[in-house]
Amino acid sequence: MNKISTYKGRSHLKSQLCKLIILAAILLGASDLFANTRSMRRCMLLPVKDSVGGALGFKVFEELERYLKDSEWCYYESNSGILDILSNYKRNLDAYLQNKDVLKVIAEKSNAGSLIRVDLVNQVKGVDVQVRVIGENGEDVYFKEETRLNTEDYTVIAQTVKNWLDIYEKNIPYDGIVIGVLGDQFTSDVGKSYGVQPDSTLRIVRPTKKRRHPLLKEIVDWETELIAKGKIFHTAASQSQGNVSTYESKKRVNVGDWLLIDKNQKTKAKDEPNFGELDEFQFGKHGNVGLFALIGSGSNTVSGTSTKKIGGMLFGVDLVGEVWLTRTYFAGLEIGRRFGSYSREEGTLQSESNSLSGSVFKLKAGYKYLPLGFFYGPQIDGFIGYANYGYGFDTSRTDGITGVNFSGIMLGAKGSMPLHKLFRISLLLDFIFNPGFSEDVAIKGSADSTSNYHIEIGGNYQYNPNMTFDAGVGYTSSKAEFKRTVSSIAIKETTLKIGATFTF
Repeated sequence: MNKISTYKGRSHLKSQLCKLIILAAILLGASDLFANTRSMRRCMLLPVKDSVGGALGFKVFEELERYLKDSEWCYYESNSGILDILSNYKRNLDAYLQNKDVLKVIAEKSNAGSLIRVDLVNQVKGVDVQVRVIGENGEDVYFKEETRLNTEDYTVIAQTVKNWLDIYEKNIPYDGIVIGVLGDQFTSDVGKSYGVQPDSTLRIVRPTKKRRHPLLKEIVDWETELIAKGKIFHTAASQSQGNVSTYESKKRVNVGDWLLIDKNQKTKAKDEPNFGELDEFQFGKHGNVGLFALIGSGSNTVSGTSTKKIGGMLFGVDLVGEVWLTRTYFAGLEIGRRFGSYSREEGTLQSESNSLSGSVFKLKAGYKYLPLGFFYGPQIDGFIGYANYGYGFDTSRTDGITGVNFSGIMLGAKGSMPLHKLFRISLLLDFIFNPGFSEDVAIKGSADSTSNYHIEIGGNYQYNPNMTFDAGVGYTSSKAEFKRTVSSIAIKETTLKIGATFTF
């Protein structure tokens, strides 16, 4: 009996789905408006689903619809005909909006390349918010974010989604799409309202392959080939016309090819920094890697019956990488080298000078907490891993100095927040829990107590979507105490680091 009921339920769902597709085709026409890819800058907001009968979802929908109608990046397709059809299927609306065939029909009949779906799940206190932007084929996920808000205020929920959609706009890999070709002339779907001006130079590229995030399964990048270079000679409000200047191969411009307007020749309607423009059609989504040069000072203090201290300038280099397993989980690696020339600063030493050849190794995994729900807003990282600090000093038994290592389980946290679209500051603290201690040459023996911690204050400048320039000041302290000889070793470093970080 249960199998029969299940079969009937599935048959009923398929029947209703067919009715929806047929009805959409009858009401809105069956012809395609474009032979190739629809622009991601043409968007449609799907009904906002909630778990309280639609009262909250309707208010959020109204707020988002007003935002999209006034936005500069989205040619909003309200298409009330499709919305009216969907309103007749409220009971099974969630199933329909997850069916790629239904979404494909909606995109086709609304001429939208970005289908925006917002889901709200009410909790005891607050609401879970999820937004997904789905492509014209009904299955490609171009963008996905989710968070829990401790409020059911529809204006706060809508603003959170608006913040996410602003980030999505920066991920769109082109400025416009070719919608018509006549010889060496072409027509695109962007014009004055997007900031395109006559005499703007551009590149015309053709997408050849999609790249998906290995875990999130989102579309994170496209491979393209350069077809031609050209120039705009006429603009209207939402269209422009141009000429091809040079072809890069025997291939010719086709409808559906992408336009990349030279960013310094495109004027935004709003007078604000041109953050997020893609100069070289790339945008990192898998992680980042940074290379840094360091300069600073260090010291090594050996205490016992007397205090002996050496110190001086040190130089180094750090290679820091991070892989985003998801939008909230990550893994990181840091490899560094230090070189210093130290001399006596306190006490009587047999050797007046010493040299340092040090190393840093950190391997970690952690979780990113996003207080405002979107990736490029404030972040708080918590992580755990393994760290090793090696201090390779020249051995002097009389002075009690030799190379030492501190290693063990590392715990840490990092907070960062944007001060502006182009600037971000950060604070990092990590430490080795009860670090292990070893000497290159046995002088002090086993340590009775050890400690190690590192603190760093920094900031970066967003040079382009793929690259930031970074600077920071760091302080590292490693200490070992020996009760048997009533002595200790304390190694300290203060460094200024400057470098760049690249997303990939």
